[in-house]
Amino acid sequence: GVEDPHWSYPGEGLRLSPGAGPTSAVPPADTPVPGLVERPDTAAPPVAAAPAPAPAADTAEAAPAEDAMAEPGLAEPQVGELGEEARDSVDLSVLVGSRSRTRFGPTLETNLERNFRPVRRSEFYSSGFLTEQLPLPLGSYLGSVEPMQIEETANRSANVTFTRVAVSPPPGAQYQVGDTLLVVVLQREIPGYGQVVLPTGMVRVLDVSRPENLAEVIATYGPLRRGQQVLPAERFADPGNVRPVPISDGVRGEVIDSRDAQPLKGPQDVLFINRGRQDGVGLGDLFEVRLTPRERAEAASTVAEVVATLQIVHLGDRTATGRVVRVSQPRIEPGMEVRQIAKLPS
Repeated sequence: GVEDPHWSYPGEGLRLSPGAGPTSAVPPADTPVPGLVERPDTAAPPVAAAPAPAPAADTAEAAPAEDAMAEPGLAEPQVGELGEEARDSVDLSVLVGSRSRTRFGPTLETNLERNFRPVRRSEFYSSGFLTEQLPLPLGSYLGSVEPMQIEETANRSANVTFTRVAVSPPPGAQYQVGDTLLVVVLQREIPGYGQVVLPTGMVRVLDVSRPENLAEVIATYGPLRRGQQVLPAERFADPGNVRPVPISDGVRGEVIDSRDAQPLKGPQDVLFINRGRQDGVGLGDLFEVRLTPRERAEAASTVAEVVATLQIVHLGDRTATGRVVRVSQPRIEPGMEVRQIAKLPS
């Protein structure tokens, strides 16, 4: 037989055996209502039977039996059963920190605010610039002086910080110990503005006792390869923890071209504009790039809508280098108008 029907599972077989004799499906008498006692006088309404008081000894013995049936470890409220008072009493500050606004101390927001820089040193040196048709004091990058384990690697990139390399100053010049040199690649010529200078890294001079000066790599922005060139790095004047201030009637100019030959532009891409230091442009200034209004055949005329925002990260006398910080239309072409909309406080 089945001792407890609650413990029968789907798929199990049941074997039924006949009883001692036929059993009636309908009981001969009505089942009495629980808690009611029939009285001999059927005319009188039934009277509810008063429960018999249990002896004190039985009650004392029943309590431990009931506790013994409880599952161990469930006496305390579970996570899903915590009330408001219980949740408030749990200290989670070790994990998530205190959300009280009355406490003071360093937070992520204050750290970001404290460490904010409108232009970072790495952006200043890695973004590149135009030569503006001026001669540059270019020396030679001669590659690593440390033996490579694989010869083929020597012809590729010594793209590791603190690698010892050799450099050679331009004819008639010499470097000093501690000089910082920018390793560059001269790229295409832009008529009227000179060549595009693409930085690949920075080195610091360690020893000038030999014709091939010894230096070490202190920063990398791209592949460092033998045959590239070096020139003295410009001094970076950190503007500090300041933010651009909106201005009206700022400098206007045009996009010269992009540093990298690609048709679509996105955040962090580099553009050159035809306004520079002598026009009042400063490091960290913001410029909007606007679509040039023009009429189109059998179509609506275009308007001067803003398609991107640039931040100036490097300055020349007649040109400036800007990094895209916001873009709504990726096709930015030479000749598009730029307008100065914010300047760093001086």
